[in-house]
Amino acid sequence: MVGEQEGASLAHERRHAEIERDVAIIRANYARKEDIARLETQMARMETRLVKWVIGAMAASIVSVIGTALNLAKLFIS
Repeated sequence: MVGEQEGASLAHERRHAEIERDVAIIRANYARKEDIARLETQMARMETRLVKWVIGAMAASIVSVIGTALNLAKLFIS
């Protein structure tokens, strides 16, 4: 009877150790709320930078098209 209790206790301790190891792995590999919040902040910054870049590129394209059109107009009108 005592041997069975010791065996059960040992099995329980092993299982407990396995669960602790699994939880440690989960904590190391999965994102927490803080990780997700930091990622959302970084994504918002990147979105702002991307929007600014796209607007700048569009403005440069418009200026280029207008400049080309004016030069062609001067060429054909003169």
